[in-house]
Amino acid sequence: MNHPIYLLISIVIGTSILLILIRTTTFISESNQEAMQDEKVFQNFVTTQQILEFYLKKIGYKSSVYPILEADTNKIKFLCDEDDDGGIDSIEIYVGNTVGSTQNPYDYELILVKNNHKKIIAPYGVTKFKLNYLDVNGNPTTEKLFIRFIIVNLRNEAEFPIRNHYLFYESNFIVRPKNLG
Repeated sequence: MNHPIYLLISIVIGTSILLILIRTTTFISESNQEAMQDEKVFQNFVTTQQILEFYLKKIGYKSSVYPILEADTNKIKFLCDEDDDGGIDSIEIYVGNTVGSTQNPYDYELILVKNNHKKIIAPYGVTKFKLNYLDVNGNPTTEKLFIRFIIVNLRNEAEFPIRNHYLFYESNFIVRPKNLG
């Protein structure tokens, strides 16, 4: 039993078991990291969507003039009494510069400007923010006076890649401001 071949076979089997354990541990670690990153991306997406819906639904609230001042595919500017204090607020939502705090080169700031006070809506950025506008019949329109519905296409991606791809959530949602027409 002390033959060198037995020693060699034992070393090969032991090394194989050790490699299997290392690969299993690595896989479990990557899976946990992916699950945590997926949850974070989802939470950022939902929060950004809720903020956008909150502001876009307020378009025209207590405004005596037509509220939409600017409507483009990646920018909207409108009037409303956002904080219900009796004063009309100017709100602008648009895509800004790339986010430097993430590894994702496609992350852009989503900026909200309220009465010339700028704040970033999505701290980890968005990779896609596109606005489309519909008239009262549901037909696409670019004319500000005919806008009744806003379709928002929003995409959030992870801050860093996992297995060479970025986890993401993307959705289209329709906002119907109550005070338009």
